[in-house]
Amino acid sequence: MRNAKRLLILSATSLAAYIAAATTVPLGAAVVKVQDPRTVVMIVNRDSNDIAFMDITTKKIVGKAFLGNNVNPHMVMMSPDGRYVVTGGTRANKAYIIDAHTLELVKVIPVDIAPEHLAFSPDSRWYYQGNPEGDSISVIDMVSLTKIKSITGLVEPLNTVFLPDGSKAYVGNYGAHWVGVIDVRRHELLKKIQVGDVPGVAKLDPEKYLGNIHGINIPQITNDGRWLYAADSDLGVVAKIDPREDKVVKVIRVGKSPWRPYMSHDGNYLITPNNGDQTISIVDLRTDKVAATLEAGENMTGVNFAADKAFVISSTTAFVYVYDMKTLRPAGRLKMGTNIQLETATTDTADQKIYLADSTENAVIIIDAKTNAFEKIMNVGLFPWGTHIMDSKDNYCH
Repeated sequence: MRNAKRLLILSATSLAAYIAAATTVPLGAAVVKVQDPRTVVMIVNRDSNDIAFMDITTKKIVGKAFLGNNVNPHMVMMSPDGRYVVTGGTRANKAYIIDAHTLELVKVIPVDIAPEHLAFSPDSRWYYQGNPEGDSISVIDMVSLTKIKSITGLVEPLNTVFLPDGSKAYVGNYGAHWVGVIDVRRHELLKKIQVGDVPGVAKLDPEKYLGNIHGINIPQITNDGRWLYAADSDLGVVAKIDPREDKVVKVIRVGKSPWRPYMSHDGNYLITPNNGDQTISIVDLRTDKVAATLEAGENMTGVNFAADKAFVISSTTAFVYVYDMKTLRPAGRLKMGTNIQLETATTDTADQKIYLADSTENAVIIIDAKTNAFEKIMNVGLFPWGTHIMDSKDNYCH
C-alpha cells in the first residue's frame, strides 16, 4: 500500500515549477476569517494544492490557503496554541506555514526530500517535518519560522510523537524495525529501539529483501503518556515501549501486516488494522493481550472512535466498518458510495461527528457516530487527502 501511494504521488506530474523558496508574505490588512481555530475542519486537498477550512456549524468553506503549483500537500496540522496551520509539500520539498486566523500563507520553507507526515511539540515551539524519501526530519523553529536542522540517521520516517513534557520524540521508521528516540533539546537521534529481528528470508538475501521492509508507521503514545505502542507490519506484532528506559517491555502478536495502532478515547484499547489478512486486532491495554480479532475490509487507512464505537475505513471498497467498543463485536458497515476511494478522517472533540475525506468525489463525508447516518459536503477541493480538527484525538494521516 505504501509503495502504491508513492507511485500515485510521483506519477501525477513532473517535479518542475516549484514556487519561490522561503518566501514571506506580509499580512498587512489581512481579514480574519476564523475567529476560533477550534471551529473549523481543515482539509488538505492534494491536487488543487490548497488547505480548505470548513466551518463545523455551517458546513461551509470559509476560505482556502493556496500553496502554489505542483506542491502536493500531504498532511495538515494546527499548532497546539492555535496560531499556525502547517503542511508539507511532497512534490515541492517545502513546508508551508499558514496563519490560522487570516488563512494567509505566511512562510514557505525548503525542507528535505518528499515531506509527508509531521508533528508539533506540546509547547508549539518545534515543528518536526518528516521526509521519508530523504530519511530525515526537518526541524522548524516556530518562533523564527526557519528550518534550523535536519535529523538524519533515520530510515523512511513516517510519523513522530512527542512525550507530554516535550523532552523526547519517537519516530516510526517504515524502512526498518526500530523506533528512533529523539533528544528534543539537541534535535538529535539519541537511540534506536529494536522491536524485532530482521526476518530470516532477508538475512538469506539482504540485497533483495532489505530494501522492501515494511516496518513501523508510528510509535503511538497512550492517553496518559506512560507507554508507547508500535506496530511492525512485516513482523505482525505490536511492541510496548517504556519511554522511561526506552526499551521494549512486551511484544504482542496481532494480525498480518498491521498498519499502525489507534488508541480508543477511553484509554482502554488499541486497534490495529491488519491489511495482510483483512482483520482488526483489538488489544486490551489493561492486560496487553488481544481481546478480539474481527473481520474487516481491504486497504484500511484509518480508525476513528466516537459514541462508544470504532469506525474503520476501507479505502478502496468505500466501506466504513463499525465495531461496538463495549461488546467488542461488529456493528455493521456503512457504504459511502460506488466506485469511490476513501482516504482518512478526523473526529470532532465532542466525539459525535467524523469527517472523512472522499478523494474521488472531491468531498468530505460527515458521519453521525450515534446514528451512523452520513452526508456529503461536495466541492471542498481537488482530491481531498485528509482532515484535521484542533484538539481532536483522531488526527492522523495515511
